[in-house]
Amino acid sequence: MGKICILVSECKLGDIVAQKVVSKYGATIAVENTVINNYIKNKLIAFDINYIWIYGNADEETPKLIDNNLLKLKKDYKQNVMEINEVINDLSRGKPVNVQKIDKISNSIYNAINDEYHIIKCLSELRTADQHLYSHSINVSFYGMLLGKWLCLTKSEINKIVQAGLLHDIGKAKIPTEILNKKGKLDVQEVEEIKRHTIYGYNMVKRIHIISDEVKEAILLHHERMNKSGYPMGKDGDELSLYSKIIGIADAYDAITSERIYRHRETPFIAFEILQKENIECFDIHIMSTFLGNLAACYVGSRVMLNNGRTGEILYVPPHAITKPIVSVESEYIDLSKESNLKIIRMI
Repeated sequence: MGKICILVSECKLGDIVAQKVVSKYGATIAVENTVINNYIKNKLIAFDINYIWIYGNADEETPKLIDNNLLKLKKDYKQNVMEINEVINDLSRGKPVNVQKIDKISNSIYNAINDEYHIIKCLSELRTADQHLYSHSINVSFYGMLLGKWLCLTKSEINKIVQAGLLHDIGKAKIPTEILNKKGKLDVQEVEEIKRHTIYGYNMVKRIHIISDEVKEAILLHHERMNKSGYPMGKDGDELSLYSKIIGIADAYDAITSERIYRHRETPFIAFEILQKENIECFDIHIMSTFLGNLAACYVGSRVMLNNGRTGEILYVPPHAITKPIVSVESEYIDLSKESNLKIIRMI
């Protein structure tokens, strides 16, 4: 299916966006694969967008193309989870890091860099608590890769971020499974042991010359925070590399939105709120705002359930209010920023 550049005034309802649409102020209006509806079209006009790229004219073949892309991504994702499972299990048995396998997984992930819509859809749908450690490593690589792309980093830099995401939690291979899988609250000693995973992971790779120093540093420092509240050394923001900051944000977001043995996942919009309010002093503001603003736009078209039991589709995520999107419910437009009693409780 080819791409066609057309006037916004001529685009039809049901046309599918083929290239991200950004306003002159840098706000994301629509991501690739967004389906044009009245609300989106009016927003394009309001932001003075004259032309957009679409996948030809919407027809029966286009949704099949999108489904095939998603199916392939899900298949590759599951394979990558199995591969990283083997890497981490080998480490727990004292074997060295399989760098060739890490490179293979990294390349598979990087190949999807221009398909952010399907990446987010895939990560939203394929989440289980029982494989958390393995899927979490893959997820953090994907989120880190997208953040690197949104920060306009080079391919070489983004590849290092992908590798850092895959390896950031390998130190947990040294943590007893009864601690990792404990359903109840961890005691003080158990918490301290969990915190040592950053040091364990760093020690596993520090002598492997083909792993870059930036990746090694991200493994060691991804739990450090801008306000010195992190671990293992309590460093501040000036002492943290870009890679450590990126992996720290990707790790935190995926942790909030993932199923765990001891708690349920939060919706992306609750996660945005937590990261904006509760962790505002913990993360680099520029990197965080870049991540959340671009990521939020990727949820346009997602099906959601509101706390009143009604279901609908996200039509638009305002750049100035990413926690309160516009939702279409049975042909009614609901602006959650103006409905204080309503909120999204589940992604469908």
